[in-house]
Amino acid sequence: MMRLIAIEWYKLRTHRFFWWGMGLFLLLLSVLLWTFGKIPLPGGGPKAEDAADAGMAMMLLPRTFEEAGFYRLPMIWQNATFWASFFKFIPAFLLLFFVSSEFEYRTYRQNIIDGLSVGQFFLSKVFTLVLFSVLSTIVVGITVIGLAYANNDMSEANLWAESEFLIGFFMETFFILCMALFLGFLTKKSVITIVILIMYYYVVEQFLGYWLSEPGEAFFDYLPTRPSRSLVPEPISRILDFFGQREAPTLNWHMWWVSLAYSLVFLFSSYFLIRKRDL
Repeated sequence: MMRLIAIEWYKLRTHRFFWWGMGLFLLLLSVLLWTFGKIPLPGGGPKAEDAADAGMAMMLLPRTFEEAGFYRLPMIWQNATFWASFFKFIPAFLLLFFVSSEFEYRTYRQNIIDGLSVGQFFLSKVFTLVLFSVLSTIVVGITVIGLAYANNDMSEANLWAESEFLIGFFMETFFILCMALFLGFLTKKSVITIVILIMYYYVVEQFLGYWLSEPGEAFFDYLPTRPSRSLVPEPISRILDFFGQREAPTLNWHMWWVSLAYSLVFLFSSYFLIRKRDL
């Protein structure tokens, strides 16, 4: 097993596309989170030049997401992981690139001829999948910790309160990578798989959900990608709750386990595909 991990890690670390992809993920995530707080808040307080004409109530309202508590602990964990989830396709595309390259350049066939079993080849791809999920989660975690220390009085704040949303981000990323692996084994073409993945995620499943049931009904909520989407609730309504009347959201652990179950289904299906395929 350690030999498999060593071989797969060597393939990744010597390929510039791996570093470019992870670098792009880090760059986009950092730029988004560090600048998001400067965005004007809808319905927020007046600008300084308009303050003289504003009422006292309006003067008390925050003007930007930063003033509304975007970087404040513990809210920052939910805020950061929700927006970071939009970049989960970057590690998914990286995985598809490496998987399709195995088939395109026939390295998969050569590995089997050289004595690597189908099961061992599959486990090496699972290692890559887990590695991408862990690295993405670490990047998000480090970014959140940096933002927390830069914007909070740590003597009064609990850094790890609500950090379970990071576990939700890990599962959301892990799920989409498992789905990508299955589609990659199915088509063996990275570009085709990317199109299928994006179309299903944003178009096909939405159409199925609205066509076969109403939003909020059980069938709609349990379509393959829906559980992972609901792990981290959207944070805007919480940010706009200026008077703290809403109850603080928590990680949806029920959907976390459903997402894990779907992930395992995709993994077992991927193994079944590759066992049945000819070299």
